[in-house]
Amino acid sequence: MKIRNRSVPKLAMMLALLVTGTVLAQPLSADEVLERVTAQAESLEDASFLLTGELIDPDGTTINLEVAIEVIPGEEVARATFYQPDALADNVIVFEDDTVKNYLFLTNQVTLFDANDPDALGGLLTGQAGEDEGFEFTLDLDALFAGWEASLESYEGGVYRLRMDNNSEGAAIDHAFVNVPEESWIPASVTLVAPEDRVLAELFVEEFERDQGLSAEDVTYLPEDAEVIDERN
Repeated sequence: MKIRNRSVPKLAMMLALLVTGTVLAQPLSADEVLERVTAQAESLEDASFLLTGELIDPDGTTINLEVAIEVIPGEEVARATFYQPDALADNVIVFEDDTVKNYLFLTNQVTLFDANDPDALGGLLTGQAGEDEGFEFTLDLDALFAGWEASLESYEGGVYRLRMDNNSEGAAIDHAFVNVPEESWIPASVTLVAPEDRVLAELFVEEFERDQGLSAEDVTYLPEDAEVIDERN
């Protein structure tokens, strides 16, 4: 079969456009990645995933973390069921409106805290990257790292690696690295780093599922026979 001469320029032009488009394609900026993560987080009806990783003490001791998370943003409810560390196994924390419910499996007790109480759960709720008071469960990096400076560290294999710098004086967390796959725009991992470049925690989001039809009743369920201790003001 003969190829007409006039087809050759057309073919060459198509190839040139294809190559040029590939060469000129640039990774998104950090702000553009954050915009896509925010859009994805805001579109969630519900989500569940396994949060795994390690918390690292100053002496190098590591604490394994494995927590099953369920959240319904529109209902302002979330649930964290602990599997690791062993000392917290089978304990549950439920976030419902302005109340935090801490269920202890061994004693079958539920302690109620105000979500804005800085001493709730031994200060756990003040450990968010972007907030000093209260708690809001979200996968939106702009909310989690509110006020931090974002920059693009790298882009490889369809995964954006962002660096989030904390400009607050004397902050325990100096910066963080966040990996965001472009196929989901859901943060896949977070590394928290102290001012002296010591890694504080490495966290991973696994088995992520969205919009499954979770109910607020199931997410907030706790044993009916549990003793209730109310620490709210």
